[in-house]
Amino acid sequence: MSDVKKNEKTRSKQFPFKYQIILKTNPAPNPNKLICSKLGGIPFVPQSLDFSRNVSENILPLFCQINFSDMPAIRGFPTSGLFQLFISDDLECFECDQIVGDEVVVRFLSEAQISEQGRDMSEYTSKQPWMLEGAPVQKIIGIKATHAWIKYHGHKIGGVANFTYTQRIHDKEYSEYINFLQFDSSDGIMIGDAGIMHIFVKRKDLENLDFSKAVFYSDQY
Repeated sequence: MSDVKKNEKTRSKQFPFKYQIILKTNPAPNPNKLICSKLGGIPFVPQSLDFSRNVSENILPLFCQINFSDMPAIRGFPTSGLFQLFISDDLECFECDQIVGDEVVVRFLSEAQISEQGRDMSEYTSKQPWMLEGAPVQKIIGIKATHAWIKYHGHKIGGVANFTYTQRIHDKEYSEYINFLQFDSSDGIMIGDAGIMHIFVKRKDLENLDFSKAVFYSDQY
């Protein structure tokens, strides 16, 4: 068996959720809708929550926001709620493997929180995330989703994880995790030197919509 086939077989066993949602940037989204799925821009923040901040109390920029009510349904993943990923401008490392927390913050808002009145966003002055720098604004403020079978590369929810270095797929430490979200260097995004980034979450935590122990992983060539 070739090395390519062996790697594909290993990935399929390690990340058994083969169905996935392929994400494509949408050149004509609705920028005025705070709860829409988007890359960059202004997030929705309910009155009951503060802005996402790092340890220095600086407001974190929004990298992506995904409204699962607008996503195709795949088994084991949310069908409603608002997922938000914030990444600090101070995160200089393009090769990270860490529990979300200080410089990388994940939020998942319930339908009840989404129905709250939103916080005044005039205070939201955070810069565009470094992965989106230089990308045309009209291409990065929306996400258009399609349902698809196996595809390793690209921006996606679920499915089999892709890595810049194939030996990472053999790491036992990831055997308990589901590839919740993946973005790579394409379609208006550049992660380090043509890198890739993930949010990994354990199956049980995903069932409970608990992202407090999710892992942010990124690497580059």
